[in-house]
Amino acid sequence: MIGYSVGNGTQHIYKDSLGRIYVNAYIDGTLTNASGSVTVTVTDEAGNVIINEQTATTDTTGIYYYDLGIANTTNVNKLYAVWSGTWESVVQKLRTNHEILGFPLFTEAQARTFDIEQLASASDYPDATILEERAKITDLLEQWTGASWTPKYSLEKMEGDTTRVLSVPHFNVNKVISVTILGETIATSNFEIDNKAGFIHRTDGFFPEATSEYPMPIVISYEYGWDFLKNGVDRIALKLLLDRIISTNIPDRATSFNDEMGNISLVTQGGGFKNPTRIPEVNQWIDENSEKVFGV
Repeated sequence: MIGYSVGNGTQHIYKDSLGRIYVNAYIDGTLTNASGSVTVTVTDEAGNVIINEQTATTDTTGIYYYDLGIANTTNVNKLYAVWSGTWESVVQKLRTNHEILGFPLFTEAQARTFDIEQLASASDYPDATILEERAKITDLLEQWTGASWTPKYSLEKMEGDTTRVLSVPHFNVNKVISVTILGETIATSNFEIDNKAGFIHRTDGFFPEATSEYPMPIVISYEYGWDFLKNGVDRIALKLLLDRIISTNIPDRATSFNDEMGNISLVTQGGGFKNPTRIPEVNQWIDENSEKVFGV
């Protein structure tokens, strides 16, 4: 039976980069090549096909990649890739999701030299492991704080209230990418951003209410998130990386342990965002930098 996953941490790729995406293909848990070539089609969140049935490159057994090209990574975006090939004598499709973000919270080189260089060994901590954890940490920090710490993409379908102001569901809006209202494309120059409050102001008219033809008359895509490394988020992300991938013989449910230094009490993880991690410094940073709205 076939299985697959996003390869080499390419859940996240970055603006103005080569945009290389990977897929890992497994048969019964073993990385396995297709019999013949593998093609890939990539569609963005708005439904635009940006890569159409192009041949992917084989990296190693069962691992394929494709370079999107800098022309396709100029804006933040969400991408959906469909990889087609023949495994087990049947044409099968592998589906992976990828996001184009503004920048990484840390580089692989920073990860390997951080603290006392616990991650220096590429054999113990492969590149792919670091990159995959970086993607997870980036998403977790947004979940825990209510803010994205790197520019991200959002596409929203909304209705207005016949005023000139639209309240989108994110703070720190940096750029309006596209707007369609009642089926008509509106130039982005007709909008101004109150980026701290998440308000979009229209200068050439009003944001309409729903109609029977257009129950969600406004389709808006935009970039949101902090556009620089803010408040030491890179250090926090690196501390989380160490905690998440370095093995320990202390059980996850332990609240304390004894060693030659005496009894050491551990942070209890959980409790409704009070302690999202086992690291006091990280928990304090999350609390101090939270932008979550009460009840959301």
